[in-house]
Amino acid sequence: MELSTISRYRILEKLGSGGMGEVYLAEDMRLGRKVALKLLVEDLTENRERLGRFDQEAYTASALNHPNILTIYEMGDEAGRHFIAAEYIDGVTLRRRLTTSPMDLSEVLSVAIQVADALEEAHAAGIIHRDIKPENIMIRRNGHVKVLDFGLAKLTERTVTEETDTEAVTRALVQTDAGMVLGTSQYMSPEQARGKPIDARTDIWSLGVVLYEMATGHPPFTGETKTDVVVAIARSDPQPLTRFSRNVPAELEWIVMKALRKNVEERYQTVKEFESDLKKLKQRLEFQTELERSIPPDRLSSLAAAGLTLTDTEIQITPSGLSTSVPPESRSPGGFPGAAQTRASSAEYIVSGIKQHKAVVAIAAMAVVLAASAIIYWSSFRSRVAFTDKDTILLADFVNTTGDSVFDGTLKQALAVQLRQSPFLDIFSEDRVRDALKFMNRSPDERVTREVAREICERQGIKAMLLGSISGLGSHYVISLEAVNANTGDSIATEQVETDGKEQVLKSLGQAASKLREKLGESLGSIQKFDAPIEQVTTSSLDALRAYSMGLEQHSSGNYPQAIPLYKRAIELDNNFAIAYARLATVYNNTGKFELSREASAKAYEFRDRASQREKLFVTASYYGGVTGEWDKQIDQLDVWSHTYPRDWEPF
Repeated sequence: MELSTISRYRILEKLGSGGMGEVYLAEDMRLGRKVALKLLVEDLTENRERLGRFDQEAYTASALNHPNILTIYEMGDEAGRHFIAAEYIDGVTLRRRLTTSPMDLSEVLSVAIQVADALEEAHAAGIIHRDIKPENIMIRRNGHVKVLDFGLAKLTERTVTEETDTEAVTRALVQTDAGMVLGTSQYMSPEQARGKPIDARTDIWSLGVVLYEMATGHPPFTGETKTDVVVAIARSDPQPLTRFSRNVPAELEWIVMKALRKNVEERYQTVKEFESDLKKLKQRLEFQTELERSIPPDRLSSLAAAGLTLTDTEIQITPSGLSTSVPPESRSPGGFPGAAQTRASSAEYIVSGIKQHKAVVAIAAMAVVLAASAIIYWSSFRSRVAFTDKDTILLADFVNTTGDSVFDGTLKQALAVQLRQSPFLDIFSEDRVRDALKFMNRSPDERVTREVAREICERQGIKAMLLGSISGLGSHYVISLEAVNANTGDSIATEQVETDGKEQVLKSLGQAASKLREKLGESLGSIQKFDAPIEQVTTSSLDALRAYSMGLEQHSSGNYPQAIPLYKRAIELDNNFAIAYARLATVYNNTGKFELSREASAKAYEFRDRASQREKLFVTASYYGGVTGEWDKQIDQLDVWSHTYPRDWEPF
């Protein structure tokens, strides 16, 4: 819907969009000032839960009056469009700032202190933000910080709350809005990841994660998939900051690690304590900078010649003025307990050892020669291998010459489910196909023909594409599969099967896919372990599978309301269709219908044996987290999934 004005605001340009709303730069025609105008997505205006959350954002933020919190001017609705008018921030998000250049320590501390100050105000009012991350922190040109988006905030009692965040992991793992990356999942606290009761200390953790990322340029908890990240948050300790930057003061290391204690009782108990330590460190560093300016250059040179800096020395006031001396080893820098740390890296120890033992140099040289020879041999061997477990394969749309539309899209989806059972194969997902088509200035709904598939492969660096076709031969059908080298156009592997009657098509397609997996290089043991029949892990009904495929197409396009009746139709045709229930649960979750999502998730779990191993893991994890609240079991399932399918970004 194109808008030029709403209420007294003239819309100037679109600034961005998110899960619930679109944000525009607008002009307040009455007061003559620029504002940020957030409109609730039109499709969600009938959703009471989402509308309530949209209104909550305005109520929560407007209850706070603080220079580091976004100011809300007005909320209202006109012609059914709900809006929030807020101050316009002429600046960049912290996420954008992190992508431009490394942040110096002074800027890091300034941003962290301002965010902490905003959180202190919110916590004093009994409000937990719950979604502190770089995308929700704006920095003006003058360095002034504003905290945004209280849409997930919770109002709490002044004492410890019993509020739980049971949907945190579900939001992080199953939301499929276009362009969504790791986002919130990297910044959630362990108690959020496990669905346990949360309080203000969850914001302290999230700010600790942001502080770590500002100081090092790297998030503390990473992984190739969202699942890996959630498991790491729940079970792994972050790397020391000094691994990424040797210039990190020991005091900052101590502060960050205290904020990131998994046990909330060992973490900072209030954001005020957190902010106080940050301010002390900032003051010490500012004093040190002034001191460096005041000490004669020859004195600084003598310190440098001794391999020292002012950080490594103790400042003393003597009758003759300022002097410096090396402090005792036992002294903790900055007065922070446990802050003294050994700075030598493992690389420095190795270099030192090689210098001391010349024989090691000869051994190392020989090792380099052997390694180089091995690389040359392996490269030669690899060049002769048609396909490996490191390669990605793109599925083209089936060529259907039967004249029967029931096969349109259906066979491609069935083939994708069958092949995705394999840990050996990395299937280029439909979401990534749509993104690639957009990048090529094509419609995201364009058919992926052989020519289009090859162009996508060239642009995305994909090694192989899989072509499929079905043709009629009287009452019989002929199904052909061919894996093609995208660079050369040469055939890697082919498989053809003839089937008697339409009801046998899915079964025959599954058999052909299994044989093709072996020809592509997957071990027989892997195929036998991960090779449930298509009709078992999807449905034996072609009509149900077609309805599901059409629903998936709408789902992938972000048309959630249109996807719901199609998934429900698939379930009507086969009420044991586990994947359809799982997809329906995802769409309900994305549209804020959380109770319906839980019901569908429970049904998917009931029929989980009618899903592939990969999807069964996701169904089970979603059930434990969203239905029964057994969050440790959920983490266990996600852990198994990430180890079994290490290249998966998402379960579907």
